[in-house]
Formats: sequence, structure tokens, C-alpha cells
Amino acid sequence: MKRIVFVWYFLSYCKVSICLRVVGVSVPPFKQRGESATLTCDYELEGGKLYSVKWYRDHEEFYRFMPKLRPPQRAHSLDGVTVDLDKSTARRVHLKDLSLKSRGLYRCEVSKEAPSFHSAQAEAFMEVYFFPRESPRINGHERAYAEQEPLDVNCSSAGSFPAPDLQWHIDGQKVTERSWLISYSARSVHQGLVVSTLGLRAPAKPLMQLRCIATLGTHQRERTVVIETNTSSVMKAFGLFSLIPVVVNIRIYDKIL
Repeated sequence: MKRIVFVWYFLSYCKVSICLRVVGVSVPPFKQRGESATLTCDYELEGGKLYSVKWYRDHEEFYRFMPKLRPPQRAHSLDGVTVDLDKSTARRVHLKDLSLKSRGLYRCEVSKEAPSFHSAQAEAFMEVYFFPRESPRINGHERAYAEQEPLDVNCSSAGSFPAPDLQWHIDGQKVTERSWLISYSARSVHQGLVVSTLGLRAPAKPLMQLRCIATLGTHQRERTVVIETNTSSVMKAFGLFSLIPVVVNIRIYDKIL
């Protein structure tokens, strides 16, 4: 996933022609649980000497670089933040084994050497997501429906974070009729994951392909069921078609993108 350099802002302090400024931070905006991430801090000392570079997540320090120390790097224990010191320097910090607790606002603070000890900082947010390979589940399609009877079908995503978006498609067309869609609040499951659910109440047709698509960022998972209704000429001849629920044959397809 491409790393995005956020629009920078800085606090700068100057005396005569000696300035310090942080011109920006580069923080991945969207990373998956279990991945690693490299955060970089770009600054200009303008002739001064570096005293320290400190990194914070949500105002808690987890890494500092001080040239006068031996070794110059120090990592502090912080839940969800594991620093790889071998890959971290004065201008970048490398995080490994990201978890959902790794998400947060990351700030780089740079300070100059004495006598000024001037400092500057910049920050950006990193979201950590989890999207499993399991396709969403469709429930309610197993029963028999009479033609034009409203469906009672629900689609639920697998446990994810944050909650994925769900869409229904009928015969390849996205369902936009609001009266056919039933939205449910996302519910928590385990390990901080949540499940999204979307109901479908469209009128039943003799042949319907129902597809539910779960989307999180650039990732998609989908499940498709095909409902076939079979009616005999005998039933039609005796006027039984409207009285007897049709027989439903179901085929299920999964697709992971």
C-alpha cells in the first residue's frame, strides 16, 4: 500500500538566521494488522546541532534518538507499538507486528542542542485494519418464497476492523431502493473486531441472483446465492400457483478480491 505524505505543518523558532523546523512527517494512513510500518520525520536544523528526536503515539513517547547517547536509540514500552531499533534512525522509526492497538496519532518532535533547545513537531494519523479472507454470510435464502413475497435475507460480514461496508446486488445490479434494505448497527465480536449486517427485503422473482459485497478500503469479499423457483403446468392449470410456495433451489458462490 502506498505511503501518503500528509500535508505538513510545523512550529518554528528562529534567532537571527538559525532556525529549526519539521517540514513534514510520512505516516502510512492505512495498514493491516500484522504488517510493519516505517514512519519518517523530515526536518531542517539550519546550522544547529541535533539534540533529540522523539516519537509519540497519542501523546505517549515510544522512541527517541539522541546523538550523545550510546547507543543513540531508545525504545519505550507501549501497548501496540513494537520498535525495530535496527531499522530506526534519527529520521525514521520502524514499527513491526502492528495490532489494532497500534492505530493512533503519531507525532515527531525534534529539538536542537544547547543553548537554544528550540523544538518543532508534526503529526499524522495511522489507522490499522483487519479484513479476514472469509466471505460474508447470507442467511434466510434457504426457505421457500412465493413469487412477489418479500425476501427475509440478511448478509453479515466476517469479524473485521473497522466495520466494512455492505452492498446488495440483484442480477448484477446494485440495490438502491431504500425500502428493500434494512440496516443494522455493527456489533462487537472478539479481539476488538466488529460485524456488519445488511438485510434485503426485495420481492421474490422466479429466478434471482443475490450477491452481497463487503468492502474495506481497497479490499472486497463477496458471496453469491442463486435462487431458482420451479412451478409446474399442473399447478398453474388448477390455480394453485398463488396458494402454494414455490420450490427453491440454491447455489452458492464465494469470491475474494
